[in-house]
Amino acid sequence: MEWSNKVKYNSFNSFKGLTYYQNYEQIVRWVDGDSYLPPPVECNLDPFAGCNLDCYFCITQRYLKDKREEVGEMRKLPLNYMTKMVDFLVEWGVKGLCLSGGGDPSLHPELPLIINYAKDRMDVSVFTNAVKMYLPLADSLMNCKWISLSVDAAEEKAYKAIKGRDKFAEVIENISSLVWNRKDVGSPVFLVFKLLILPENQYQIYDACKLAKKLGLQAIHIRPADFERKDIKGAKKLELDVEAIHKQFEKCHEEETEDFRVFTVTHKFDSDFHVKHDFGACLAPPLLIPILTDGNAYLCVDHKMEQRYRIGSCYPNPRSILDWWGSDEHRQMMKTIIINSECSRCTFSQYNQQIEQVVMKDNMFRNFP
Repeated sequence: MEWSNKVKYNSFNSFKGLTYYQNYEQIVRWVDGDSYLPPPVECNLDPFAGCNLDCYFCITQRYLKDKREEVGEMRKLPLNYMTKMVDFLVEWGVKGLCLSGGGDPSLHPELPLIINYAKDRMDVSVFTNAVKMYLPLADSLMNCKWISLSVDAAEEKAYKAIKGRDKFAEVIENISSLVWNRKDVGSPVFLVFKLLILPENQYQIYDACKLAKKLGLQAIHIRPADFERKDIKGAKKLELDVEAIHKQFEKCHEEETEDFRVFTVTHKFDSDFHVKHDFGACLAPPLLIPILTDGNAYLCVDHKMEQRYRIGSCYPNPRSILDWWGSDEHRQMMKTIIINSECSRCTFSQYNQQIEQVVMKDNMFRNFP
């Protein structure tokens, strides 16, 4: 069980993809040669290329630590550029803005300003490690749809081993202040404790769940880490104690209440929590546009700052996106992806599968309600 039946309509249920059916249909037509590609549903915007932690599993370690030259000269997006980007995205029809990394967005000193600028025009989310927290940022986070809090541990020793810094106590204090702030202002923001399963924390999953509940968060999201990416140092298949993990999952779900949800999300991995590809073609990337601090957009959130997947420049004029979005070059890049050799865990794996099975093959007989 990944979630209880009473909360099956949740953000982490990949059947959410079926709400993008019209996008799916037009993407298929575009792949087949039609000139029109609809705007993405979401923009994933990385405002800052840098981090205050040193997570050994980080998917951006290649360009943040090992090959900083790949980032280029611009390490921080200017505020006036980000406001122009929001203006353009709203006009274009993009609905969601996720501020994440390439590092941690909290290190951008003007993050609160861009959140507040976008909040009444788009749904905004922020992915953060919660190490850096100050009043204007905490206040602005109350205007978001949801916040992902990357903690990945239940106690200090595991936290330091995983994150590379002794910041656990600070993070817990910062999260506590966010919870208090949420109650104080009556914000509906959904605060989620995130835990990626790794050897160092695999036996403290239940403890992490109890901690998240004690803190007063709305949910905990637990999933296996992808340590098979070729750009991670020491990449390999992790040999985890799957039986012990599932037993902890069961105990976690017993902690669920109306005010605290538990999501143990494993459907993008095989039964041993290793990478799987249960789809044939790369089709779903146009649902989202990742824009990085180098001013470029990339095909997919799983291939940030990789030249092979760079689809075009967005800087200094966001409207330049329209020059290449849906172009023949864009289409050809997507069609030539060799999934098994180029990709590790696919964020949109189930969306790719849905496009194949529901749109292209009509296995659900859509015209018969």
